[in-house]
Amino acid sequence: MREYEIVYVIRPDLADEQRSAKVERIQSLITENGGELVKTEEWGRRVLAYQIRHYTDGVYVFTEFRLPPAAVKTIGERLNIDEELLRYQIVVKNVVKNVVKN
Repeated sequence: MREYEIVYVIRPDLADEQRSAKVERIQSLITENGGELVKTEEWGRRVLAYQIRHYTDGVYVFTEFRLPPAAVKTIGERLNIDEELLRYQIVVKNVVKNVVKN
């Protein structure tokens, strides 16, 4: 399993309970595909750099997780069709171990 990070932006017009449910659904999507959660941080409401679907701000959430590489595509496909998400980005966490320079 590889380590990944995802940052996603949720629509700002969702109620608190809807936003919490969205975070839980994304976490369960990760675990249902064989992943394990490391940590989740809600960064709160922030102004977007540019307007997305007529929204000028959004709620940012950051999650670290471990997942088999084959499951990343499945998660991406599910997130692409979610209309409550404005944007998301999944990246491989770069882990450098025991690097020795001469």
